[in-house]
Amino acid sequence: MTSASTRRAGVLAVSTLVFGLAACGSPPTAASLVSEGLQAQLAGDDSTAESTYQQAIKLDPDNAVAHYDLGTVYDRQGDKSEAESQYTATLVIEPTFTDALFNLADDTASSNPANAATLYQQVLTLQPSFAAAWLNLGFILQGEGQTAEAKADWAKAVALDASLASHIPVTSPGAAKATATPKA
Repeated sequence: MTSASTRRAGVLAVSTLVFGLAACGSPPTAASLVSEGLQAQLAGDDSTAESTYQQAIKLDPDNAVAHYDLGTVYDRQGDKSEAESQYTATLVIEPTFTDALFNLADDTASSNPANAATLYQQVLTLQPSFAAAWLNLGFILQGEGQTAEAKADWAKAVALDASLASHIPVTSPGAAKATATPKA
């Protein structure tokens, strides 16, 4: 699967008005807390980001971005179970959130490849140009012995993003299936 650096992280655009309200001493909104959490996360302060996203969720339990971004923090911390829980919560709120679908597929690919393949296919239905989803779907197909289909998906991935070519296993004639899959 893709490396952690290939995972997609959420970005929330926050208007100047939100920052203006926060500066005036108004109580924080879920949107302003998500913005603060993102700033902390981008600065490498996962602890602050985690608590800030949790506060945003307490204010607005249906904030898909807060759940998603909290999932990305848990992924960075290596807590797949909590990350999966947050991505699932995101998808309950917003079933077409492609980044949540992708990250949930990525986190579950080794434990439930059939479900991960379904999730990658959902991503590709919503966003056919999502190169990393084509790449990872190819790995699942390869694992199921569907080599021709895997190669076709890898070709789509590379056509969309040539830098992904280095992730595709090379096998020589008569060699066993490659087992290396890029994963953080």
